Amino acid sequence: MDRSLRANNPENYNPDGTVKEGPKRWKKSTTYLKTQARLAEIWRKLSAHRRSLIGRMVNETLRMGNVFKFEKLSYRALQGVFGKSVNTRAPGKYFQELTRKAESAGGKVLKFPTRLKVKGTETYVGLSSYCICGERKKKSLSERWHICSCGVKCQRDLYSAYLACFVKQIGQSDFELDAGTAARQWPGAEPLLQAASGHIPNPRVSGSSGQPCKGTEGVAAEEGIAKAEAWDGVAPSPGGGESPGEVAVVPLRTPQL
Repeated sequence: MDRSLRANNPENYNPDGTVKEGPKRWKKSTTYLKTQARLAEIWRKLSAHRRSLIGRMVNETLRMGNVFKFEKLSYRALQGVFGKSVNTRAPGKYFQELTRKAESAGGKVLKFPTRLKVKGTETYVGLSSYCICGERKKKSLSERWHICSCGVKCQRDLYSAYLACFVKQIGQSDFELDAGTAARQWPGAEPLLQAASGHIPNPRVSGSSGQPCKGTEGVAAEEGIAKAEAWDGVAPSPGGGESPGEVAVVPLRTPQL
């Protein structure tokens, strides 16, 4: 299409190939118009397919519980880092549909800020940089694993989602992280998170960082824990909650980009 415009409108371009400034008239050939219509149809099909996939993912999420927690993010700002990938996966659309359907079904959605106050302190932390032992370490985007000297090892997004389970609303718009409860419940949740990490393929980390490069297998090998044993040790309880009949709380991270 660009070649067609340039061939039919040479007077609209500078010698270096850039478009001239000011008002212009564009002559479009019949072939150009047909290609333009075909391209519009391709984008329409892609958009419809994306909506279908997002709707399916939202419905699968709604079957897990009726309380959902996720961070407030600027999805427009993510375009500066991930580019067209944001348009392809549409994380903003996913959370928009999840909020609409959850509230329509009587569920509850909690959107908390990216920096939270730790309960009992005056410290504000980000979930990705905080460990249940109290240590704080800022991570770059390329660091996809949370590895602490206290022995906690987990895929970064899953670990942040675990901490999100213990984010509680206080007041109208204030939230805090109950780090003490998160630390006490970590031994029981660790096998489940390790098993879930195994489904995340090849996180992009540098070889010199000392972090696992292929899912959970690297972590499991170090600790001598087989993937099957991790699954058997954390069989889900009926109803999705911690006890029969309990409402499940689903912490969410931005869909992987």
